[in-house]
Amino acid sequence: MRIGLKTALIAALAVGGASAASAQGFPGGYFEMTSQFREGANECLESRSAGGGPAFMDRCQNVSGQQWRAIPAGGGYFRLTTQFREGANECLESNRSGGGPAFMDICQNVSGQLWRTIPAGGGYVRLTSQFREGSNECLESSSRADGPIRMDPCGNFSGQLWRFN
Repeated sequence: MRIGLKTALIAALAVGGASAASAQGFPGGYFEMTSQFREGANECLESRSAGGGPAFMDRCQNVSGQQWRAIPAGGGYFRLTTQFREGANECLESNRSGGGPAFMDICQNVSGQLWRTIPAGGGYVRLTSQFREGSNECLESSSRADGPIRMDPCGNFSGQLWRFN
């Protein structure tokens, strides 16, 4: 019997995935993501609606597009999806280089959707993808509300320090 990627991802989380997520700094279940830079403005990471647009920072609110979940993918990596895009089987993708925005795309076994946390102290982590690790790039929040998030060279920048609530 063949099962789809979505079913396999949900099953992986249900069978011990929550403890693996916790080991990487992700809470179990759904959580909000904010950067140190944008948390003072009460902004959270939100997935774009259908069409593959970039994920963006928006006012924190109780909406399904801001309810993220880490899905273990093996080897210390996780896929990131939101409650809003989970039904469409979409995950956060980092494959655009040169400062291009991170975006939601169909969940697949591709390096741009495999995320890893890097402890940064004070309850924060940096996020990098397997695809961007070799270029030492981390996920960075925009400097403005509604601005797309992107991959930039990892550094000691408040926009790259993420907290999960």
